[in-house]
Amino acid sequence: MKELEGWQRSYLTVGEETRAYYRKGDGRGVIIIHEFPGIEPSLLRLAEEVVAAGFTVVLPHLFGDPGAGFSARNITGDIRQFCVRREFSVFARGRTSPIAGWLRALARDLHEGVGGPGVGVIGMCFTGGFGLAMMADAPVIAPVVAEPSLPAAIGFPRSAALRGADLGLSPADADAVADSGCEVLGLRFRTDVATGTRFESLRRLLGERFLSLEFEGRGHSVLTADRQEFAVEEVLAFLDRTLNDGTVRREAERDRMLESRLETALGSGFEARITHGPDRVTLLIQRGLTRKGLKRVQGITREVTSVDPEVVRVTPRGAVASDAVGG
Repeated sequence: MKELEGWQRSYLTVGEETRAYYRKGDGRGVIIIHEFPGIEPSLLRLAEEVVAAGFTVVLPHLFGDPGAGFSARNITGDIRQFCVRREFSVFARGRTSPIAGWLRALARDLHEGVGGPGVGVIGMCFTGGFGLAMMADAPVIAPVVAEPSLPAAIGFPRSAALRGADLGLSPADADAVADSGCEVLGLRFRTDVATGTRFESLRRLLGERFLSLEFEGRGHSVLTADRQEFAVEEVLAFLDRTLNDGTVRREAERDRMLESRLETALGSGFEARITHGPDRVTLLIQRGLTRKGLKRVQGITREVTSVDPEVVRVTPRGAVASDAVGG
């Protein structure tokens, strides 16, 4: 896979389990855990941006063939492989996936090598909750939980609802996460059924330490296939302020005059963030929008700015880590 050129491949053995991982960069450590269909170009794009932001990035290879792509055949094969392997708890509630043991060891190894107060973890989809599991018995202090989808919310309605609310943690690990004192950044599309009600569960577990970005529109993979630029910027800002001794990221200048014009056109309940080079518009909203309401907002924004907006609800209200959309 050409996108992996320049990444150093290594192996980590924990007990009888040996797995490969890829490493690149300098600075504090961040582990990015791939989703289906494994390590692929949109994931590498994100990883390279984290490297460019001044971090050492590690990509564990858990399943799939690097570079296989998003074909139905590849994804179906990965899901079949994922479901039958004992390392992953796909359906069980109140249980931490056994793969967390190897991932915790990887986090300890990375932290020992790069130092600092701890490491960051970005998990996505079926691996979305793994960052939470790694907070127990590992130096993970900046976990990012993107569209968490395990355990799979399938089965009869009551069972599906219970799975959809479950965080994929044993009771002891849930207690460790609650007691950690760390903030957790959560990302999802608001109407994505794969995430179930896990964000509500995280709010109950963490209170205001759970910082969530919930995007309007149809999509699933917030940071990769259905990438939202504001989500990427907020992840980078969250890692920067949590892992580094002092924030080092330069924020882009905002177009305050155009922001004011757009907010006036939209009415109350909207906060606009606009930058240029490239042109980018993000609307922070106080509550979810209906499909009709979203189309209205998109239409007004295009009339005023000529740009399609990213529309996101931020909870708690002051949770936005950066003061700019671009970087």
